[in-house]
Amino acid sequence: MSNLNLSLYHDAGFSTSQMRTLEQFLESSPLHWITLSENGIYEIVLDNLMMSDFRSCPSYFLENHIKGLQVKGLGGRSWHLDFGILFHKMIEIYYQQFRLPNFDMRKWAVDEGMKAWASADLNYHSEHKEYKSIGGQMGFVGLLLAYATRFSAENERIRVIGTEISFGKAKEVYLGRHDIFHSIDGDNEVVDATDAWTWLKCYLSGRIDTLVDDGTSICPMDHKTMGSFRFDPAQRFEMDEGPCGYIYAVNQILPAFLESQDMSGLLNRNCNKIIMNFISKSVPKEGERFKRIPILKTSYQLEEYRKRMLQSGEDIFRALVRYANTGTMLRDTSKCTSWYMHDCPYLAIHRQNSADNQLAVIDSFFERKKIWDTETVNQED
Repeated sequence: MSNLNLSLYHDAGFSTSQMRTLEQFLESSPLHWITLSENGIYEIVLDNLMMSDFRSCPSYFLENHIKGLQVKGLGGRSWHLDFGILFHKMIEIYYQQFRLPNFDMRKWAVDEGMKAWASADLNYHSEHKEYKSIGGQMGFVGLLLAYATRFSAENERIRVIGTEISFGKAKEVYLGRHDIFHSIDGDNEVVDATDAWTWLKCYLSGRIDTLVDDGTSICPMDHKTMGSFRFDPAQRFEMDEGPCGYIYAVNQILPAFLESQDMSGLLNRNCNKIIMNFISKSVPKEGERFKRIPILKTSYQLEEYRKRMLQSGEDIFRALVRYANTGTMLRDTSKCTSWYMHDCPYLAIHRQNSADNQLAVIDSFFERKKIWDTETVNQED
């Protein structure tokens, strides 16, 4: 039997039956994002994608991040995900090498780019409209060459401090905790109780593309590939939780990271923004193919972000307890045919009129794969 702190969870409103059932569920179906600490309380480590999926539709979160269901074989592949991972891989190599004296832009774009494209088998998506608009493999090489020309060592006014910086399970980025009791001060603000009353701790995970020094700020630099610039990309991402989360994370991990890189002298820099590099996959008829836009966040906005994510963490934990005990999960049916402008990938399961039919569809068209983990993207298991 584990060291689960049952008395603490009783005080938090959970029954012995609920918590033991959750415990049994996690023993039979371990999830990388939730663990039981030495003092008997649950700790969850979530990235912005997972929390966004849950807020969009808990039922989608269940199939993807709890069951790990994906469409069988190549049918489960996504052009957007495959292309994004490939492009980020090439950009990581670029910013590691572009200031080296022997860096060869053409070798990076043509030789390494074509090899990476073939290794990722992007030609699988040859019928996708964006594959055609970008021009396939040679169009990808052209995109890399255009990027390296636009952001060459001579033109780039930033210093790269690190690339592909993962954080999460080492608990580098603390979002907060949920306590049984809170003391209330004169202004009615909640003040955390001691750890003795904590029943859930929440941490943020993620992967920073590139960490840079632009002379005034130490900030993450993220890349977003888009089909085209039909709308102002800054407006789309200004309110997105992802960029805000990266800024919040940098503030948490920066002191230890700079110390490990012998760069403690940079701690006087601000950490209040993210540089967003937007890339149009198709060559625009007019205007630039690349847009670089800073998004700034105040300390107030970062604290509000933390509180929202902490609430998302509690909602996910309570939903997991309910699912382990009842087998039910809430569903936002408005998303069934409008999941990012497409049908939800699990629509074929959810539209069935019986449990037997659902199982038949799952057996025929789906398989259980490793659950998404942002810390292991581009890494060997």
